[in-house]
Amino acid sequence: MRLAIVLPWLGSFVPTHLSFTCHSMIGGAKTATLLLMHEAANRVHIPEACQSRGNVRVEELKDGGIAALHAQRILEGIGSTSDTQGSLQRKLELLFKLAPASLSEFKPAWGWVFSQYLHQFSHWTYTDADVIFGRLDDWLGI
Repeated sequence: MRLAIVLPWLGSFVPTHLSFTCHSMIGGAKTATLLLMHEAANRVHIPEACQSRGNVRVEELKDGGIAALHAQRILEGIGSTSDTQGSLQRKLELLFKLAPASLSEFKPAWGWVFSQYLHQFSHWTYTDADVIFGRLDDWLGI
């Protein structure tokens, strides 16, 4: 079993407590990987604990990449043509720029939206930046 814990991040400010979340992943070294997704436009300072932990993967998407992935998957789901993807993507980019917290409304779909990053995992879940993980390996049966 290998668990992906998805955490997309929008905005140029990364809370300092994210370093605690990343550091706490040490308890899941055998079973879990934190996938921190962010856009290149933000060029945020990623805490050292997130960069040095072997089971924390930082994925830098292109500018507007989080909105683009959401738009692509939404349109695939409803069987729409790619002609409308640009329009939907621009609307999502604006939404995420004006209200970054609105991204959390899409949490149930993140396994589908970020599926291209999840192939090596048997399970996935999402998290917030203020969660401290304990001994995940014990909880997940390893």
